[in-house]
Amino acid sequence: MKLKRHEVKQYRETLLREQDYICPLCGTEIFEGEDTLDHDHRTGHVRRVLHRACNTAEGKILSWCSRSRAEIPTDLLCNILEYWGKDYSGNPVHPHHLTEQEKLIREYRRKLRASKRSRTKQKYKDLIAGVQAEIQNE
Repeated sequence: MKLKRHEVKQYRETLLREQDYICPLCGTEIFEGEDTLDHDHRTGHVRRVLHRACNTAEGKILSWCSRSRAEIPTDLLCNILEYWGKDYSGNPVHPHHLTEQEKLIREYRRKLRASKRSRTKQKYKDLIAGVQAEIQNE
């Protein structure tokens, strides 16, 4: 059976009720105006109702998987999930990664540059020095 254009809205509403207004991808509530009727672009079959953003992400992910060297896109996604799930904490930290303390120093420096009053500037210099001292004591 192929839906007619005028049947799409009603079918989308029916699916939304069946889904309890929950997006099957992100698991959060779908509010009015955020919904879109997702379909498989290869077969044309309607799947579910998704958030517009989730539908866009799903399409981009599928397109990216198709361009990868994986023969089966779902294998690539399963491998990515397995890869992300492994513990790499024994490996060194990448040099571009900022620790929470380094992010705090960066924020304090930004505020220091934007400061007008000397008392405020001194406050941020002291905060920076304090965080740097913490780093050295570790």
